[in-house]
Amino acid sequence: MLAKSFYACLLSICLLGLSAMTQPVCAQPKPGLAAPEVMMLGDSITEAGPWQALFPKTRMLNRGVSGYTTHDLLREMTATVALRPAKVFLMIGINDLLRHATVEQTFKQYTLIVDELQKNKITVVMQATLECSRPQCGNAVEAVRALNQKLQAFAQVRNIQWLDLNPGLANDEQGLLPKYTWDGLHLSKPAYLYWAERLKSLIQ
Repeated sequence: MLAKSFYACLLSICLLGLSAMTQPVCAQPKPGLAAPEVMMLGDSITEAGPWQALFPKTRMLNRGVSGYTTHDLLREMTATVALRPAKVFLMIGINDLLRHATVEQTFKQYTLIVDELQKNKITVVMQATLECSRPQCGNAVEAVRALNQKLQAFAQVRNIQWLDLNPGLANDEQGLLPKYTWDGLHLSKPAYLYWAERLKSLIQ
């Protein structure tokens, strides 16, 4: 009887876990709260940032989701726009390139995200895709750099604010520096503090 109860409990836990995996994992504002002043939009690199703690006087919404690509963000644009953020800081693209999407494909999808945000009167700050560490991701470093060249040119043509963290977190030979990452891709605390410092003048 005890064994049956144990396995029934285990099954329930598994089903709950499966259900949680199918739900959107990005942060949502609580009902009745004002629209966010700032939305951080991207993948796991954005998701791991303690944005509200770093900017306690600003209504921040973290809509970074682990594993997301430009395609995923485009798929959810209706829900994103419905949250009515005043300003969006967008960083996306590394997962596309690591999954062998071309630079041109990733660039096109990124610009479509920007188009949708601007069409809905949302101010966009385009952030360069962060480089990864060369020992971990090899030639993807070159792909990131090629993508960022195209994104920066697009931002200039559109008169969109552009923020590139790579000069402070990476170098030409290594890509993302060891002191700023714990696995060659995701960021360490010093990297988030540097990112927050660069954001200050754009948020406050």
